[in-house]
Amino acid sequence: RCTVDERVTRVAWLNRSTILYAGNDKWSIDNRVVILSNTKTQYSIKIHNVDIYDEGPYTCSVQTDNHPKT
Repeated sequence: RCTVDERVTRVAWLNRSTILYAGNDKWSIDNRVVILSNTKTQYSIKIHNVDIYDEGPYTCSVQTDNHPKT
């Protein structure tokens, strides 16, 4: 889950350097990865049937006023 506010203009979820979602657009080919919410306050994904290979850093990347943040 990633908490966002009205200053956020773009959002994305990444696993290592792989983009999973950019906004509502799914980039991952893994059908277990789904977006739960993309609202003004929350940007969340879910991985069904998670296993050991899903381990690693997941990053919510946001852009506010043309300044990217993670």
